[in-house]
Amino acid sequence: MNTDPSPALLGTWLRPEDLEDVARRRRTVVLGPAPREAVRRARRAIEQVANAGDSAPRVYGVNTGFGALAETRISATEVRRLQQNLVRSHSTGVGPDMPEAAVRGMMLLRAQTLALGHSGVREAVIDLLCAMLDHNVVPRVPCQGSVGASGDLAPLAHLALAMIGEGEARHAGVMMSGGEALARAGLTPLVLEAKEGLALINGTEIMKA
Repeated sequence: MNTDPSPALLGTWLRPEDLEDVARRRRTVVLGPAPREAVRRARRAIEQVANAGDSAPRVYGVNTGFGALAETRISATEVRRLQQNLVRSHSTGVGPDMPEAAVRGMMLLRAQTLALGHSGVREAVIDLLCAMLDHNVVPRVPCQGSVGASGDLAPLAHLALAMIGEGEARHAGVMMSGGEALARAGLTPLVLEAKEGLALINGTEIMKA
């Protein structure tokens, strides 16, 4: 484990050395005060749409379907289920597992992207990613499933699956269910709210990691 007491600060400039420290040497990660406020501001915009219920205008991925279903309206009562089902439906990776260091790098980079305050997730999503890194809860991510320029949808979905207490993850190097891994680390599974499933899986972090 890295002995450097200073954590990597999300939402600020991260160097390749910071990525390697977190991925390979378990350096701690935190969301700084200014980025946290940016995340809160973006979330308020999403919640304005979500709180308006069925009278809100269509906003992609918040109260509509995805891709070819972008014009399909999702009722306010189904928004959580939409995000959960998105994660489950895309957890279709195959092949050998990615190395733990690569997955930890992916987790850091996804947290960093969300910390920029443009994705509209709650700060709790980023805090859970940080806590999983700090407690060495590493989701099982199969090595095949990326769709290239369209994003690492399947690999990131496996990450998100563990965050909601499903799928599989390693805790202290031992493979178990995602829910058990979180429980052993004293962490609570995430209940996805509007936009959050989409925000977690729509990126290219596995390629960067």
